[in-house]
Amino acid sequence: MMSSTPAELLRVEVETQGSTTIARLIGSANMVVSTDLKDQLLDLVASQPQQLILDLSRLEFISSVGLSGIIAAHLRCRHHSGTVKLAAPRPEILELLKVTNLTRLFPIHESVEAALAS
Repeated sequence: MMSSTPAELLRVEVETQGSTTIARLIGSANMVVSTDLKDQLLDLVASQPQQLILDLSRLEFISSVGLSGIIAAHLRCRHHSGTVKLAAPRPEILELLKVTNLTRLFPIHESVEAALAS
């Protein structure tokens, strides 16, 4: 059995559209890669986008450390009046966001396009 390396577990693809940064989280954000995810998100927010949209449509799993990375990006984004929006979470990820009450903190949209339009 082959073990996965952190790079194989999670990939983040970034696209910029005007003052909006879209980050597509692809794979699994377990404890091994969640600190890297937090660092990547904070790096994205450092450029002070008006909006950071996290496309969760291909995110299979996220640990509590990964969730804390999203929260840290949100807090940093607020310092320059930016917002973090979540788009297209899979049902199991949406359930985790509900259980942790993060649906009250983050706007959640059906798609990246809906998040862009809001």
